[in-house]
Amino acid sequence: MGNHLTQTEDKLFMLMKHSQQGMAEIDMTGSILNLNARAEIALAPLITAHDITSNNFYDILAATDPALTVTLKQFIEETDSHEEQKTSSFVFITGTGKNEKHFSLQIIKLSPESILLSFEENTEKNRKERLLKQAILEKNVLQGKFEIAANVLHDIGNAVVGFSSYLTRIKRLLETDHSENLQNLVGFFEQQRAAMSTAIGDAKSDAVVKILSGIAQTQRSNQSDISKSITEQQHIITHIQEILNIQRQYINGSRHEEKPVSLTSIINDCMAMLYASLNKRNIAVSQNIPAEVSLIQGDRTKLMQVILNLLKNSIEAIDIYAVDKAISITIINYPDSLVLQIKDSGKGFDEETGKKLFTRGFTTKSSGSGLGLDHCRAILESHQACIDITSEGPGKGALTTIKFNL
Repeated sequence: MGNHLTQTEDKLFMLMKHSQQGMAEIDMTGSILNLNARAEIALAPLITAHDITSNNFYDILAATDPALTVTLKQFIEETDSHEEQKTSSFVFITGTGKNEKHFSLQIIKLSPESILLSFEENTEKNRKERLLKQAILEKNVLQGKFEIAANVLHDIGNAVVGFSSYLTRIKRLLETDHSENLQNLVGFFEQQRAAMSTAIGDAKSDAVVKILSGIAQTQRSNQSDISKSITEQQHIITHIQEILNIQRQYINGSRHEEKPVSLTSIINDCMAMLYASLNKRNIAVSQNIPAEVSLIQGDRTKLMQVILNLLKNSIEAIDIYAVDKAISITIINYPDSLVLQIKDSGKGFDEETGKKLFTRGFTTKSSGSGLGLDHCRAILESHQACIDITSEGPGKGALTTIKFNL
């Protein structure tokens, strides 16, 4: 019988020694009876870090997790006989920061005097689980943002359509308001001036003709101004609708779709969308673009967002009362790269401001969010392109340079 027990104990010892998990045998007081190589490796950093000289597992565990030590003791005390053999699992952590390690701890009470502890490091597994949870959370947050943005765009779109329909109605009413009838009435009174002078006198006759003539002229002028304003508003609405369409495409297809893209075509479309703003501010735009420009690989919608944002920045940087109002757009086609330059005669900036332009949240506008340029840079970097904005100083305009690798 004794020989049989010795063989069993030898087998148990060999299993512990060669186990891929850290294994320790302790007694009821926590003193370590046996410790395999894996366990020594796992516990060594903890023993060294806390300068532990005791050979008691409770002391070692208490250095990193006192609460777990209490729980472990309670569990062992509750199973005070060999027949009430139980197992339980816990988690304990050693180290901090980059040196932090996670272990799953399993306790098996083999006898009233012997407890077997098995612990396995799962730091990498824990890290992957955390990353997965974080990725799922970020995906859900992003999806929520897309849904909110889609609803906002939908509401803006409905409001714009309603506004556009009212403008169209006003324009039609103007077209049916025949101001020439009033002018015809003025002509009739002028023809009948002699008869009117006989009836009411020359002074009153002249006054009637002048008043009617003035009313007719004012009506023509007002109708012309209203018609121009309506046309301008309709251009702005078209611009807004184009931007909404771009944003919808971005939301509906948020993945980066790389296709051959014409930078010239993007610039032309952006210029058409910004025509009303440029015309209203009397900004002259010159283009120096070769007839043949290499195509670039990219997402047209996102690149259009970038060019639109940069052009709008240039427009807003030019003072409405400035004498020199100009924007120049240049494309230089090198063998291995394509360079786009946008130069404006705006207010420019100093060196200190230039260092902060791409800092998220920084803005020089009173109503800006500070996200535009940072977003532009992110889009361009995803296209293996780089952007730089320079200025010779306040009042000397700005030069934006984008380089695409071919």
